[in-house]
Order: sequence, then C-alpha cells, then structure tokens
Amino acid sequence: MFDCLSAVALAKADRSSVDEVRVQCAFAIQNGLDFVAASQTTTGGFVTDCWHVDAPEQKTPVDAIFTASQILYSLSFCRESASARGTEERAANYLAAQRESPGVWHYYGTGTDIKISPDVDDTSVAWAALHRLEVPIPPAALDAIRSSRDKSGLFTTWVGPSSSWINIDSRDIDTVVNTNALLLFGLAQENVQTVCNYVLAQIENGNFQRGTIYYRSPLMFAHAFSRAYREGDMKCLQSGVAKIRDAVLASQNPDGSWGNDLENAFGSLTLLNLDYRGEALDRAIKVILARQAADGSWDLAPAYRGAVQPLNYGARALTTAVSIEVLTKYSARQ
Repeated sequence: MFDCLSAVALAKADRSSVDEVRVQCAFAIQNGLDFVAASQTTTGGFVTDCWHVDAPEQKTPVDAIFTASQILYSLSFCRESASARGTEERAANYLAAQRESPGVWHYYGTGTDIKISPDVDDTSVAWAALHRLEVPIPPAALDAIRSSRDKSGLFTTWVGPSSSWINIDSRDIDTVVNTNALLLFGLAQENVQTVCNYVLAQIENGNFQRGTIYYRSPLMFAHAFSRAYREGDMKCLQSGVAKIRDAVLASQNPDGSWGNDLENAFGSLTLLNLDYRGEALDRAIKVILARQAADGSWDLAPAYRGAVQPLNYGARALTTAVSIEVLTKYSARQ
C-alpha cells in the first residue's frame, strides 16, 4: 500500500511540476511576443545589428529581409495568439513589398541602400515562412532557385548566372544555404538527392562542426538540418538524424546551455525537431526561461557572419522569436 501511495504522490508531484513549467512557458511566450511586436518597424521589418567581431559595442543597424523571414517562420508556430498574428501579417506584407521578380529576395531591404544580388538563402527561408501562412510558392521562384546550382548540382548562394552577380562576398558553397534550399524544395514536395548526399557527407566527415562560410556555430547547421528533415519532410536526410542529435547532446554544457541565447534556442529546437525526449531538453528549457530579460527579450547574438569581412549580424527580436518557437513546441509536448 505504501508503495502505491508513494507512486501516486510522485505522479502528482510530476504533474504539478509539468503544469508549473507550462505556465512559465506561457508567460514567457507572451512576454516575448510583446517584445517582438514592439521591435517591429513601421514597414513590418526588424532592425538587424551589424558589428565588427573586435568592436561588438559599435553596432550599425541594417534593414535585413533575412531577419524578417526567420522571425515570421518562428512565430508561425504560435498562431493562436492574436499578437503573434498581427506581427506575422505585418511581416508578411513587408516581405511581399520587398519581393522581386520572379519571386526572389536579396539580403538587404529597401531601408538599407546597398544593392546586392538576390540569394538562395533569403529566398528559401522567406518562402518557407510564407508557406506556413498558406501562401503558395510560385513555380517561377522554384525555377530560379533550381537553376542556381554549380556543375556538381549544389546550390550556389546567389541566384542566377554568375555573370550577373553584384556586390557578393563569396562564390563558395555554403552547407547551411543548401540545407535551407532543401527545406524549400521539401515544402514543394521535390527531392534534391544530390544536395541531400552532400549534406549527409558533411555530417559523416564532421565538417559541419567547423561551421560554414556564413554560419559560425555548428548549431546553426544542426537546426537547419532538423528543420529541413522535420518540417520540409526531407526523408533523404534520415540517415543523419541520429548523428546530429548525438552531436548536439554531446556539445551541451552541464547546466543545460550550449552558449549564447541563440545557440541555446537552436540546440533545443534541433532536439525537438528530431523527436528527442529527455532530461537534457528539460534542462535546456530551464536555461531559456531563466535567461529571458525583464522586457521579454533574449540577448542579441551572432546569427550569421560575413564571408570575408569579420562582421557579425543578429537581432534581439530574432533571438526572441526563435526562443518563442522553442517554448511553443516544448509546451505542446507536455
């Protein structure tokens, strides 16, 4: 009898603990959504900070389409919130206003007077975000990305023939860019086996651990992989799932963190997207909840970097949106 009563008491305690975490997540999500909404510009975009790696205190604001796309993608997982829907609608209108024929985007929005070629990364993530809002992906946009490949069949960073590229900083192949393209084509229900093989090779040989041209942290690749696999339904990536999941778990710190707030969010998202359930994820969630600032935000952190110049790019609104996505997905599992 004592054992049965003890088991009931423990079950009740566990349920109480789960309920408490769910409530904490709900408050954190709403406070985060309020911060993101307050951070949105009148155009519907978001300010992105650019800084030299040796002078992080000196930041230059830029209008970056990529930031709006990523924020829109993350917020699409909590559409039951009225404040989230309002922010999403403004961000979607911003993307529509920035789009160029035949359905592509470049990195800088019109708020920053820098001309640069449209790119595969921006276009893939923008359409992935809009697709979650049930905006159809136009065939012409897919054609433009499909034709932006090198002789080996891998996606170039820049859209169109190389003779047309302007103001670019690298012609090298970036693995995360290719993985984000897989997400796009997965949503379009089109397999790109050559790129899948390339991505899997980067996992097998461990190259992803060194970061990529535009993404310093291997957690950025891990997250992009998990998103293409889970939400892009790219089953051709199946053989890399266990290795990525194990690599993310092995790189986690004893306190449940991986590093800065954005890395913590990407590490947690990778585990969630790859169906990990365990104590390591619970510890990560506690870290994310504890690090939220009083204004509802999470800290600015480098999301990507320049290929040549030692520049970092990031936004507090981006870190916050990705953290919201984590807490939303985690809460849905409880």
